[in-house]
Amino acid sequence: MTKWIRWWGLGVFVVFAGIFGCVWIFLVDGWVKNLIEGAGTKAVGAQVELDAADLSLFPAGLSLTRLQVTNPRKPMTNAVEVANVTMGLDGLNLLRRKVIVEEMALEGVRLGTLRTTSGAVKLTPDVPSEAEPGMFSLALPALEVPDVKNILEKENLETIRLIEALKGDVEREKEAWEARLKELPGKAQLAEYKERVKSLKKAAKGGLEGVLGGVGEGQALKQDIEQEIESLIGAKKEFEEKLALLRTRFDQVKTAPQRDIQHLKAKYNLSPKGLAHVSQTLLGPQIGSWVHQGAAWYERAKPFLEGGLAGGGEDGPQVSKPLRGKGVDVHFQEVHPLPDFLIRLTKVSISLGAGDLAGTIHNITTDQPTLGQPITLAFSGDRLKGVQSVSLEGMLNHVVPADSKDHLIVQAKGYELDNLVLSKDDKWPVTLASGVSDVNLNADLKEQGLTVHGIGNFHSLQFSAGKDGDTNPLTKSLSSAVVGVSEFSVQANVTGTLEQQEVTVSSDLDGILQDAAGKMVNELAAKFGTELQSAISAKIAEPMQQLQNNLVGFEEIAGQITERVTQHDAVLKSLLEKSLPIKGLKDLPGGLKLPF
Repeated sequence: MTKWIRWWGLGVFVVFAGIFGCVWIFLVDGWVKNLIEGAGTKAVGAQVELDAADLSLFPAGLSLTRLQVTNPRKPMTNAVEVANVTMGLDGLNLLRRKVIVEEMALEGVRLGTLRTTSGAVKLTPDVPSEAEPGMFSLALPALEVPDVKNILEKENLETIRLIEALKGDVEREKEAWEARLKELPGKAQLAEYKERVKSLKKAAKGGLEGVLGGVGEGQALKQDIEQEIESLIGAKKEFEEKLALLRTRFDQVKTAPQRDIQHLKAKYNLSPKGLAHVSQTLLGPQIGSWVHQGAAWYERAKPFLEGGLAGGGEDGPQVSKPLRGKGVDVHFQEVHPLPDFLIRLTKVSISLGAGDLAGTIHNITTDQPTLGQPITLAFSGDRLKGVQSVSLEGMLNHVVPADSKDHLIVQAKGYELDNLVLSKDDKWPVTLASGVSDVNLNADLKEQGLTVHGIGNFHSLQFSAGKDGDTNPLTKSLSSAVVGVSEFSVQANVTGTLEQQEVTVSSDLDGILQDAAGKMVNELAAKFGTELQSAISAKIAEPMQQLQNNLVGFEEIAGQITERVTQHDAVLKSLLEKSLPIKGLKDLPGGLKLPF
């Protein structure tokens, strides 16, 4: 009779099934829990903890209880805490070693919850400490007129530099022209010409023979004197050009004190322009902190967004020769390829202090190129405590890793502000006690290029500014202006990369403060300018006098050249006008007369 049941085989099956069941019941949940905690801690750089994990086979699914993710910058605070995570798994794809989740639900998500124990692990270099927003020194204009004497002792004035440079050039030119005067015709040459004229006169008294002998000598003498006069006139013209250039520079020196005054007034912030970017100072650090935190979390998530790149690159997958005896996994082309890990739909419910925020995330995967679809997300909440409505939409597109494009839009209406510290500066503390804002933000990240544009409209504002007992007129004026502000708008732009960003903030609050305090700052600037004018005038008085004396001494050279020209003209005139008294002689060259 044929045996339909092989009892020994059934016994083996029962034994193995029992062993597998025991392992599953007593070990697999702990193994899954440890796997999630270990991988999460490594990724975040701080403790990731689970209270419990429950993996089921029929139907395939996974449930997680109380997932805590520590904020790496604040070890006693959770960045996020989730009460329950449930997901259904595709059992068939599990056999193909693919984790495909059709739908996952995250319930009781809370942000910034306190921990009972520190979640710190060994810090990595990319976990910078988080600076507290608002801790900065406010760049207000100077509150008192600076000590002019101390300023002039340490400042290198342009006026002094120009005076010293011009004085040196005048001295060098004077030395050069004094040396040249020795080469130009002077008293010795003039005396020689006078002696030659005198000799001609004596020759004219010696009769016809003397007259005829003096005609050639007179003509040669005339040419010599004219050449000397021409060289003197050329030297005079050249000197006058040089003198005009030096005088132009001297005029520039006379205007330099005003430039020094304007430079020092700007340097020591005695200008209402010092109030032109107060919104940048008040709001820039806070915005920069938010952007920095967001960039840090994005950098942590980026390896998971592009996890499918392992072993690949721009040239496609890299083929390596398998080790002998180790075998190789062969992946056949699929009609509808799936990544090794995919969560098609995630439903999230976030519990905030203001209420609940609900949203969905589609296509969470580490291999977008295989799936061919980006990660998209959308969250919204209405009638929350402290905010009328809030919405968030985004897309993380790494389908083509070399051309990644991420986009985020955030809108919040009726967001209530409460005790927002804008400045802790001792000179001028500022706090926004209460108010309401509407905010719109657009952020784009294309490869490494980051662009963020935000607009905020604030109304129903209540400010507190300044400190009790403040006697400084400037800060009192600023405080009065700020307290009177009930609404303003702000535009913020962030450009750069994830590693380094530049935040620029502009607001009509700047104009309000300038109008309120500009007059006072201008009065301080005028006082400072008057003191600078007097101090600089006193400091440059002696050097200017020395320079002017040098110029006067240099100008005297022109007189000497002119005198030499005049004396040589006189000698030439005496030569041409003097005629020899020989009766009946016809006029000869040089003023001499010969008889017919």
